[in-house]
Amino acid sequence: MKILLIGVVSIVLARTFYIRLVPVKQVKAIPYRQVDEAYQILDVRDYNTAGCLVYNSKHIPYGYLPSFYIEIENRPIHLLVESQIDLNMASRFLRKKGYSVNSYTMMKKTCKVKGLIYKEA
Repeated sequence: MKILLIGVVSIVLARTFYIRLVPVKQVKAIPYRQVDEAYQILDVRDYNTAGCLVYNSKHIPYGYLPSFYIEIENRPIHLLVESQIDLNMASRFLRKKGYSVNSYTMMKKTCKVKGLIYKEA
């Protein structure tokens, strides 16, 4: 019985490690200003940490993706993420649901003015 329990716990821990920490293949890092217009820009950062929003992007934090992924259009996706873990988890979830995640931008800068929207001039 102990061996079975240890085996189950090992499998759960290995799966969690894989989903969170192993990088997703075929997802390129591209600055969001260079993203083609055919792509949908999806911001999966938390509301509290996102700070500045990117013009013409859809903001659905990762925690809300299971409930609101249906609102995402079926076209290639460019992710705006805060960390590698957010990228791994969001891209795996979206690919599992049939979406094509092709690129991402790591948004590390904090915004001095909450709610400011980045917009191209």
